[in-house]
Amino acid sequence: MSEITLDTITLPGDLFWSDEFTAWKVGQLQRVSVTGAMVVNESALQAGRPMTLETTQSGNAYVAAITLPVLLELQALEAQTRTVPMVLTVPGHNGGTRSFNVLFNRAGGKALEARPLLYASPYVDGDYFAITLRLIQV
Repeated sequence: MSEITLDTITLPGDLFWSDEFTAWKVGQLQRVSVTGAMVVNESALQAGRPMTLETTQSGNAYVAAITLPVLLELQALEAQTRTVPMVLTVPGHNGGTRSFNVLFNRAGGKALEARPLLYASPYVDGDYFAITLRLIQV
Protein backbone atom coordinates (compact mmCIF):
# COMPACT_ATOMS: atom_id res chain seq x y z
CA MET A 1 0.00 0.00 0.00
CA SER A 2 1.32 3.44 -0.90
CA GLU A 3 1.74 6.06 1.76
CA ILE A 4 0.35 9.56 2.09
CA THR A 5 2.78 12.32 3.01
CA LEU A 6 2.01 15.77 4.36
CA ASP A 7 5.23 17.72 4.23
CA THR A 8 7.58 15.38 6.12
CA ILE A 9 4.90 13.38 7.96
CA THR A 10 4.12 9.90 6.67
CA LEU A 11 0.49 8.81 7.02
CA PRO A 12 -1.27 5.55 6.12
CA GLY A 13 -2.01 5.35 2.40
CA ASP A 14 -5.54 4.15 2.99
CA LEU A 15 -6.85 7.24 4.76
CA PHE A 16 -10.26 7.89 3.19
CA TRP A 17 -10.45 11.11 1.12
CA SER A 18 -14.15 11.61 1.85
CA ASP A 19 -14.78 14.62 -0.42
CA GLU A 20 -12.55 13.58 -3.33
CA PHE A 21 -15.44 13.40 -5.79
CA THR A 22 -17.49 16.29 -4.39
CA ALA A 23 -18.10 19.13 -6.86
CA TRP A 24 -16.20 22.31 -5.97
CA LYS A 25 -15.20 24.06 -9.23
CA VAL A 26 -18.00 26.68 -9.25
CA GLY A 27 -18.43 29.25 -6.49
CA GLN A 28 -21.79 30.86 -5.93
CA LEU A 29 -22.94 33.95 -4.06
CA GLN A 30 -26.66 34.41 -3.40
CA ARG A 31 -28.32 37.56 -2.09
CA VAL A 32 -31.65 39.26 -2.18
CA SER A 33 -31.86 42.70 -3.81
CA VAL A 34 -33.70 45.66 -2.27
CA THR A 35 -36.66 44.84 -4.55
CA GLY A 36 -36.82 41.31 -3.18
CA ALA A 37 -35.39 39.64 -6.30
CA MET A 38 -32.86 36.81 -5.90
CA VAL A 39 -29.45 37.73 -7.31
CA VAL A 40 -27.11 34.80 -8.01
CA ASN A 41 -23.48 35.24 -9.08
CA GLU A 42 -21.37 32.25 -10.14
CA SER A 43 -17.70 32.04 -11.04
CA ALA A 44 -15.09 29.35 -11.69
CA LEU A 45 -12.84 28.59 -8.73
CA GLN A 46 -9.14 28.09 -9.38
CA ALA A 47 -8.37 26.84 -5.86
CA GLY A 48 -10.16 26.02 -2.66
CA ARG A 49 -10.84 22.33 -3.15
CA PRO A 50 -11.62 20.73 0.22
CA MET A 51 -9.54 17.67 1.04
CA THR A 52 -10.75 15.72 4.08
CA LEU A 53 -8.71 12.64 5.02
CA GLU A 54 -10.25 10.29 7.56
CA THR A 55 -9.70 7.05 9.42
CA THR A 56 -12.63 4.76 8.63
CA GLN A 57 -14.38 2.21 10.79
CA SER A 58 -16.37 -0.94 10.05
CA GLY A 59 -17.68 -2.49 13.22
CA ASN A 60 -14.68 -2.79 15.55
CA ALA A 61 -12.14 -2.64 12.71
CA TYR A 62 -10.34 0.62 11.92
CA VAL A 63 -8.55 1.45 8.68
CA ALA A 64 -5.69 3.97 8.67
CA ALA A 65 -5.40 4.69 12.38
CA ILE A 66 -2.22 6.51 13.42
CA THR A 67 0.04 6.17 16.44
CA LEU A 68 0.59 8.78 19.15
CA PRO A 69 3.96 10.01 17.74
CA VAL A 70 2.38 10.67 14.33
CA LEU A 71 -0.55 12.46 15.97
CA LEU A 72 1.85 14.67 17.92
CA GLU A 73 3.70 15.53 14.68
CA LEU A 74 0.39 16.48 13.03
CA GLN A 75 -0.59 18.61 16.03
CA ALA A 76 2.74 20.45 15.91
CA LEU A 77 2.36 21.05 12.15
CA GLU A 78 -1.23 22.27 12.57
CA ALA A 79 -0.19 24.69 15.33
CA GLN A 80 2.09 26.62 12.95
CA THR A 81 0.99 29.76 11.15
CA ARG A 82 1.80 29.23 7.47
CA THR A 83 2.61 31.56 4.61
CA VAL A 84 3.83 28.76 2.34
CA PRO A 85 1.62 25.80 1.44
CA MET A 86 2.45 22.24 2.45
CA VAL A 87 2.77 19.44 -0.11
CA LEU A 88 0.29 16.59 0.19
CA THR A 89 1.14 13.45 -1.80
CA VAL A 90 -1.53 10.77 -2.16
CA PRO A 91 -1.65 7.49 -4.09
CA GLY A 92 -2.91 7.77 -7.68
CA HIS A 93 -6.02 5.91 -8.84
CA ASN A 94 -4.18 3.57 -11.24
CA GLY A 95 -0.72 3.69 -9.74
CA GLY A 96 1.75 6.46 -9.16
CA THR A 97 1.09 9.45 -6.94
CA ARG A 98 -0.64 12.82 -7.05
CA SER A 99 0.62 15.94 -5.28
CA PHE A 100 -1.29 19.00 -4.11
CA ASN A 101 -0.35 22.29 -2.45
CA VAL A 102 -2.52 22.54 0.67
CA LEU A 103 -3.14 24.45 3.87
CA PHE A 104 -5.08 23.40 6.94
CA ASN A 105 -8.77 24.22 6.47
CA ARG A 106 -9.57 26.11 9.65
CA ALA A 107 -12.51 28.13 8.29
CA GLY A 108 -15.09 25.42 8.98
CA GLY A 109 -13.87 24.66 12.50
CA LYS A 110 -11.24 22.14 13.54
CA ALA A 111 -8.50 21.32 11.02
CA LEU A 112 -7.44 18.20 12.95
CA GLU A 113 -9.57 15.94 15.12
CA ALA A 114 -8.40 12.76 16.84
CA ARG A 115 -9.91 10.21 19.16
CA PRO A 116 -8.27 7.19 20.77
CA LEU A 117 -9.31 3.74 19.55
CA LEU A 118 -9.02 2.49 23.12
CA TYR A 119 -8.94 4.93 26.00
CA ALA A 120 -6.20 4.29 28.52
CA SER A 121 -4.41 6.93 30.52
CA PRO A 122 -1.65 7.88 30.17
CA TYR A 123 -1.20 7.46 26.42
CA VAL A 124 1.91 5.68 25.18
CA ASP A 125 3.62 5.68 21.79
CA GLY A 126 1.94 2.44 20.68
CA ASP A 127 -1.62 3.77 21.18
CA TYR A 128 -3.71 4.29 18.04
CA PHE A 129 -5.99 7.19 17.12
CA ALA A 130 -8.67 7.73 14.51
CA ILE A 131 -8.21 11.10 12.79
CA THR A 132 -10.01 13.56 10.60
CA LEU A 133 -7.65 15.91 8.77
CA ARG A 134 -9.24 18.90 6.98
CA LEU A 135 -7.13 20.53 4.28
CA ILE A 136 -7.81 22.93 1.42
CA GLN A 137 -6.01 23.04 -1.91
CA VAL A 138 -4.35 26.38 -2.72
